[in-house]
Amino acid sequence: MKKHPSLGGFHGRTLGTTTVTTSKAQYRTGHGPFLPDVYFARFPYPYRSSAPDAETCAREALEDIERLFEYVIAPEDVAALLVEPIQGEGGYVVPPRSWLVALREICDRHGILLIFDEVQTGFGRTGEWFAAQAFGVEPDVLCLAKGIANGFPLGATAARREIMGQWGAASHGTTCGGSPISCAAALATLDVIREENLLEAARVQGGLMLEALRELQAESPIVGDARGVGMMTAIEFIKPGTDKEPNPKVVRRVLERALEGGLLLYPCGHWTQTIRLIPPLTITREQMDEGLAIFRQAVLAESA
Repeated sequence: MKKHPSLGGFHGRTLGTTTVTTSKAQYRTGHGPFLPDVYFARFPYPYRSSAPDAETCAREALEDIERLFEYVIAPEDVAALLVEPIQGEGGYVVPPRSWLVALREICDRHGILLIFDEVQTGFGRTGEWFAAQAFGVEPDVLCLAKGIANGFPLGATAARREIMGQWGAASHGTTCGGSPISCAAALATLDVIREENLLEAARVQGGLMLEALRELQAESPIVGDARGVGMMTAIEFIKPGTDKEPNPKVVRRVLERALEGGLLLYPCGHWTQTIRLIPPLTITREQMDEGLAIFRQAVLAESA
């Protein structure tokens, strides 16, 4: 079975998932040899692309796949294409929708399964149940976890019936699989998302949050990019006066200043140059404004 993940993706820390993880070399160092027959292609990263616009960036990334098919592996030998619809650990990188649409077309044309890793994007984070819905692209398989049970340990794989039906009885399982407590937490989480209309809240409040981050980008020379979908937002930091040189040192200082102000944040990105803002979907407008004010103060203090 030959797989085709994208560069910069993060899919886990087991042997299989580390094989397809490339967000940082340190996640792979010392853990080989890895599984064979895995081939990588570029994930479109508009902010760091030399392309003049996002659509050209998407086309260049698609050309990588076509070159792989031409020179490295025939498409009929590829079992699946694995991708995060929005890269998480890799930097909260939002690809152009056209790229995901084209991936679906490529997979349909060659009989390849399209797998979306929605561990970070799923269950309302993007303002829809899944990023697949936010982009309007339907994968064959969904990998799910994290938000599915609101902090309780639970993961799931979802796919069309004809795909899941290929598993024979007792052909796969885990010691802790099907934990009744985690499953109950997941059901309660789904109820809360529906009853409290948290999908709309993520869309509305996420839009306000991204607007505030873009205003901060206009104010600060150390902010290179502000991006996101729903309540999955981030700011990428650069060294002023450079050609987008990553600035992980300022990220550490901003994180420390924010923590001193009572705001806990988490970095990401290949060079740890990005800070993600991912509040709970239940956050109030007042709480969001308070957090953004602390963050803004921390960033501007480092911008002086």
